[in-house]
Amino acid sequence: MATGLPVEKLIEDALAGYVAELAQTREMLDSRYDDLKSGRMKPIDGEEAFACLKAKTEAQRKAPA
Repeated sequence: MATGLPVEKLIEDALAGYVAELAQTREMLDSRYDDLKSGRMKPIDGEEAFACLKAKTEAQRKAPA
């Protein structure tokens, strides 16, 4: 696909977007970790979370469109 931009510029733009998204993800994870560490948020069991997600998915599949 031709964009009219030099390859170097495309790579630079792609990496800039990746780095920005990575920084945003890191900030979110740091914030969530701080919430857990301070007790503002309680962790849930992985099996419990999976069972809840599975139940919601099944309910959505059975709901009329």
